[in-house]
Amino acid sequence: MGGNTGLVIKGIRIHPSVLREEKIERCRLVECMAGCCTGGVWIDAQDVPRILERADAIRPFLPPDRHDESTWFCEEGIDPDLPSGRGVGTSVVDDPQRPGQTCCVFLRHDRKCGLQVASAALGLGWPGFKPYYCAIYPMTVADRTLMMDDETPLDFEGGGCRRPAAETRPMYQIYRQEAILVLGENGYRELCERVEKR
Repeated sequence: MGGNTGLVIKGIRIHPSVLREEKIERCRLVECMAGCCTGGVWIDAQDVPRILERADAIRPFLPPDRHDESTWFCEEGIDPDLPSGRGVGTSVVDDPQRPGQTCCVFLRHDRKCGLQVASAALGLGWPGFKPYYCAIYPMTVADRTLMMDDETPLDFEGGGCRRPAAETRPMYQIYRQEAILVLGENGYRELCERVEKR
């Protein structure tokens, strides 16, 4: 994993990559075309029943060929970084925007997440049904450590997660919303305060 900042917030270690300063800004969906959804996603096993219970409400926000909820999820495995300790993969389908590639079954043709769109329509607030790892990307949590996901390709044809910016800022500020999902509002405020005092 490499590196240690010595910062621990709410039991989560903060990796140096989160404090790294770069001259970038957030992605734009119209440019990256949701390249991060390539190959499906990994979600907490305890979220699957919650999603399936609301299948009738989610279904209208998906393409017709993906309405069968029995095809939404596939393999399951141990994942100690998830609250339940187990993860489940979403199924993949051929990606019409990227010939030869697959994408998450919940990625719509307009490149929006069907779970996220359904959540907004149902007034569930953020992140709603959106899977944890999707909601915090391009951050990730591994071994109780919050870090930037520098292993997954961040550049895709037409765009990527890192867009040039005029200003240099630390990653935890650029991806503030994601850091708050992991640490909570109070935890994020503590992170900011402790970094400023360093």
